Amino acid sequence: MTQNLFSEFAPTSKSDWIQQAIKDLKGRDFDQTLTSTLWEKITLQPFYTSEDIPEKVSSKIFHPESEILGMSARNWSNAVSVYPDFSSSQILEVLQHGADALVLHLHGFEDLTQLLAGVIPEYISIFIRPIGNPIPALKQFFDWADQTGTDPEKIKGGLLWAPSDVVFDWNEPFGLGLEVLEELIEMSEPYPNFKPLTLKTSRYSEAGGDPVQAIVWSMGELIEILDSEQVSVDRLFQSILLEASIGESHFGEIARLRAFREAMSRLAATYDVQIPEEKWELIAQTAQWSKSVLDVHTNLIRQTYEAMAGVLGGANHLWLRPILEEDAGELEQRIARNVSTILKEESYLDKIMDPTAGSFYIDSLTSTLVDILKKGLKDLVGMGGWQSILEKGSIHESVRSRRQAIQQAYFDGDFSKIGVNKYPALPVLQKNYSLDYFEEKSNELNPTRASYLVELKTLEQ
Repeated sequence: MTQNLFSEFAPTSKSDWIQQAIKDLKGRDFDQTLTSTLWEKITLQPFYTSEDIPEKVSSKIFHPESEILGMSARNWSNAVSVYPDFSSSQILEVLQHGADALVLHLHGFEDLTQLLAGVIPEYISIFIRPIGNPIPALKQFFDWADQTGTDPEKIKGGLLWAPSDVVFDWNEPFGLGLEVLEELIEMSEPYPNFKPLTLKTSRYSEAGGDPVQAIVWSMGELIEILDSEQVSVDRLFQSILLEASIGESHFGEIARLRAFREAMSRLAATYDVQIPEEKWELIAQTAQWSKSVLDVHTNLIRQTYEAMAGVLGGANHLWLRPILEEDAGELEQRIARNVSTILKEESYLDKIMDPTAGSFYIDSLTSTLVDILKKGLKDLVGMGGWQSILEKGSIHESVRSRRQAIQQAYFDGDFSKIGVNKYPALPVLQKNYSLDYFEEKSNELNPTRASYLVELKTLEQ
């Protein structure tokens, strides 16, 4: 029999604790002193209790149980980028030292037989990030996969591409993107575990947009695709890979990824497609928006807690991206690759499926975010849909105005970033990178950094 050690104490409600806090504040305003705001839209309380949970919640499941006996309860792949100028020995080196997923940046005319010599695709996940037209890049990859003799059902990964790419990158009509998507899905038919469509929420958040609104816009694009009826609803939902960029708001990002899965299952249900949350595949990348080319060693800390948020939030594939990734040195690439290993082997985050289960804060925040996503989609449809507001320029205006405000806040010192505008390292320890000037055409939403204006001022002096 379990003894209740607190039976002599009367139950205390949240309002009782708040009243005690107000008393202890001695006249200071409770909200102004103890509450904060997340992403300009969610009020964060100083503490949470069971009263903040709208209903009974249970642990999340982020993937089906492994068919291999003895595997950890929680599994995720460790993805690294591969560029056309890499050698096969470099790729084998990273696969032998911690990586078990590749992100191939392809034009479509590379010799994959040479580039991927020795790579056995059935044991890893492979993602294609097309440089330009996705059709030749994907065709080239499937041709190589067939040449290896691998069972098509064992080809895992996805195409990091969405129809909106033709709008933002090519300045072409969205309808062209729908035609390309139809061909890509047809090409992928023999490969049931390869996802040819990605909901690219990082398109918006890496350009400075609201991370929650980024999910709304990506789901809004999906609704446009569904309503176009160019691909069957069932096939389309089976083709989707979820994608997100993880920023600095650690607990917020955990809840945002959890809410993304739940919102997607709810959206599928409205189309009479039942997809459990654990069936969605999510690739989460560490953000470039949160990093800086000033005092670059501080990026290691940001990179690590963003990766941790990705794992706790349910990422199936973790893509740790060093600052200026394509030009990153061997040491930076190795450090980024090792973070995932440390989270498994030293932090033991793979021992439990959902370590945040039972956290009143995370559960409450997840529930709030699901409601915000639901309302955001409803409002988006009321404004005519994603394509309508895109053509009006509302999306570009929203992202750019938020970006400008945040960059200015860092420039003015209203927001703090260690090593950038607060507590820089001693000159003998400080390491800065050169600055690539930001450019963006009217149709584009290009990735940048919150600290860009500070970097511009510092490095041009």
